[in-house]
Parts: sequence; C-alpha cells; structure tokens
Amino acid sequence: MTLSQIKELCTKHNITINGDHITFDKNTSNFQITTNFKLHEFLTKNTKDTTTIINLNIVLELQKLRTLFGSPVRISSSYRSPAYNKSVNGATSSQHVLGNALDTFPVNGDIKGWTTTVVKNKKTGGIGQYQTFVHIDTGRTRFWRG
Repeated sequence: MTLSQIKELCTKHNITINGDHITFDKNTSNFQITTNFKLHEFLTKNTKDTTTIINLNIVLELQKLRTLFGSPVRISSSYRSPAYNKSVNGATSSQHVLGNALDTFPVNGDIKGWTTTVVKNKKTGGIGQYQTFVHIDTGRTRFWRG
C-alpha cells in the first residue's frame, strides 16, 4: 500500500487529512487501514483529549516492519496531546506530540526479535529500545536505549 492509496482510503471514510497526517477519534468509523492494522489501533490512550493525530508514514512503516517480523504487533502509545505527554513524563520534544511516533510491542513476547527487526530494517527516524517495547518515529535519525 502506498501513501496515496492510504490517503484515498481515509478520504473515502471522511477522515480529515492535513499533509501526511490524519485526525480522528473513537467515534470515527473503524476500518482496515493496512493489511494488519485497523484505524482504531492507532487511537490515543488519553481518555480526556480523545482526538488523535497520526502521520500516515509511521502507519505504513509499522505495517512494513510487522510484515517483516511475521507476527502480530500492538501499539502501547501513539499520539499524545501536550498535556497528556506531560502527565506521562514524556520528553518535551516528543514526536508523540506531533503524531509522528508509536511505542510498539510484539504480541508473542519476542521483544528481542521485534527489536532486531526494527533496528535492521528502519533506515530513517528514531528508534528507542526499551525492555518491553520499541519506540519508532519519523523524526531525525537516531537510536537510544531507555
């Protein structure tokens, strides 16, 4: 699936598109946005500010990485409003606030395999390796361990 195809799909479902970002909430119809992910899997975990902004490039990248990994992956954190980001002690310059980041984990528990897949195949943007999840984003290219 290409960026233009995913934008066309979002337009068909009346989702607001601004550049490469979409804006939606829990009341937006849920649909298969990529082969392995439904739109609502990208919803913010914040229960107060329920609007989600997400960069379609990170959605497509997650799908590519999931395909290479060959096993289901879930999202533990996506978009964070500035207030929510502060409440979870997120970095002040967090890509989550821009809708450009996802914290992900493998359903099968193989965090080492998931991390290896991401590090080996993600060529640009950020990768944060943590004990129970892997952060990916579309920001500047960098790697860190948390």
